[in-house]
Amino acid sequence: MNRRNSSCVIILTAALALSAGPSLFAQTHKQTRHPRPAPAKTAAPGEMAGLGFGVPESLSGTVQMVVAGQNLLVITGSGGVPYDVKVTPKTLVVINEKRGTIQSLADQAGKSVTVAFVPQRDGDMATRVEVTD
Repeated sequence: MNRRNSSCVIILTAALALSAGPSLFAQTHKQTRHPRPAPAKTAAPGEMAGLGFGVPESLSGTVQMVVAGQNLLVITGSGGVPYDVKVTPKTLVVINEKRGTIQSLADQAGKSVTVAFVPQRDGDMATRVEVTD
């Protein structure tokens, strides 16, 4: 009978240890939780237009063509290389020292032009277009 009691005690002790074991283990070996980094903020497309993507630049050449439906001005630079820039409502258009619009640029093919623009992800955005004879 003594042996039977000792077997019961061993079984009960083992059962108790197994049931309490995971919680004891969790308390003695805590896992370090690293905070997750905050997601990167992205600017809305309208916000990026005001900030620009690159350093302002300028380009001189001749007006090759205007695609008014796409607000696009195509300029032929030195060496005959064509460049296209987007003209927005915020773009200052000056034709022979008078204010103009993208529609009025269509009549200026072949004339000298200087364009100040800012490179952006969706194309070069003109800030100023100046046409002279």
